[in-house]
Amino acid sequence: MVKLRHEVRDCLYGFIEFDNLEKQLIDSAPVQRLRHIHQLGMCYQVYPSATHKRFEHSLGVMEVATRIFDSLFRDRQRPSVEERIAAELTDEKKQYWRRVVRIGALLHDIGHLPFSHAAEEALLPKGWSHERLTAEMIRHSTISRIVHDSRPPVDTEDIVAVAWDFKKRSIFDPTFALDPWRTLLNELICGNTFGADRIDYLLRDSRHLGVAYGNFDPYRLISGLRVLIDQTNDEVAIGMDIGAIHAAEALLLARYFMYTQVYFHDVRRVYDLHLKEFLQHWFPGGQFPSNWEEMLRYTDNEVLAALHESAQKADHGLHEFADRLMSRGHFRTIYELVPPHKQKCPTIFEDLRKFVEDQFGSDRIRSDYYVPKSEANDFPVLLEDGGQESSQKVSGVIAQIPSIEFGLIFAAPSVRDKAKKVIDQKIRAILDSINPAAEESRR
Repeated sequence: MVKLRHEVRDCLYGFIEFDNLEKQLIDSAPVQRLRHIHQLGMCYQVYPSATHKRFEHSLGVMEVATRIFDSLFRDRQRPSVEERIAAELTDEKKQYWRRVVRIGALLHDIGHLPFSHAAEEALLPKGWSHERLTAEMIRHSTISRIVHDSRPPVDTEDIVAVAWDFKKRSIFDPTFALDPWRTLLNELICGNTFGADRIDYLLRDSRHLGVAYGNFDPYRLISGLRVLIDQTNDEVAIGMDIGAIHAAEALLLARYFMYTQVYFHDVRRVYDLHLKEFLQHWFPGGQFPSNWEEMLRYTDNEVLAALHESAQKADHGLHEFADRLMSRGHFRTIYELVPPHKQKCPTIFEDLRKFVEDQFGSDRIRSDYYVPKSEANDFPVLLEDGGQESSQKVSGVIAQIPSIEFGLIFAAPSVRDKAKKVIDQKIRAILDSINPAAEESRR
């Protein structure tokens, strides 16, 4: 007897269920490839248990996206929302779009490069990203045949519309636009605040790394989500019921702490830099292919095999690059940007980088800088009296969450101690030149 429903056990949600169409997609080569792509790149060099893969994350995003969809569209919408999206809320349409959301969530990461986000911008040809590769695989791989042959068939462009972050897609295609309904579903999966992708990776990464930073209450969060009209732009958007605002605060704080303590950990970042350098020398032309069929051939396994081979042979052309990664010969941190330094001298990071490069040579110095993004975490909140207000005004916690900025300077192990000494001296000289009284007080 053919099974109509399937299930797989998950460390976060107990069981994740899927139907025969979804099973075919899960069994397809693009999705199975994700079993061999680390979710957090080489973060396991810092957190040994960070060995989970994009495959389980994709299943998790499908589960979370489904729960959000069901919660948002379980009851009748507010009149102001209903008149905008009523045509999509018939039982037949909702069933179709629920399937689109599940498939889009499942497939949203299939275009990822080996080791996920490590230096993606530098390793793909201009104009390409893992989201664009994902879209190409959805449109042209066996996935397209599977969804077209389903009954009823699913339009691949609808899947792409919800799976490819529309803000990132508009950079690639400035003429691109989504209607309000597809924009809403895209936000459901890819949204920067309440997207299923974010909810799952924070919870999953925290669980696997053994840290508490990423914990929050996803059940209260999802039950408190509402479809509202954002009064700042008169667009349909995902907002929050005032009764669940603390769950939203916990989510945003979890993101802040995971970024500062895990994703931007200095050793994790330098491993990404070294991996980028190895891959740029390993690949012909210094980049991954933008052809999706060629990309399917590459996973972390092939890269790790090349790293092991290069590291074991001292005369190998890539030995130096591989040895840094495989023998913990990575560059060491000699400076980490802190807010007081930036406030006193806005150019201090660039000044220090140039200084140590002049002192020790650019081949023995690396740097990594993340420009803060304008993420206001501003979303509409439904008040008890039926009115709406900005989350920034409702929650003092959300209003005070700082933007994320970091700057790191690394030195080769052979010069690390000397470089740390001279950069500390240079920092004091820079700050003393701004505040001569500080230097005088030390005399």
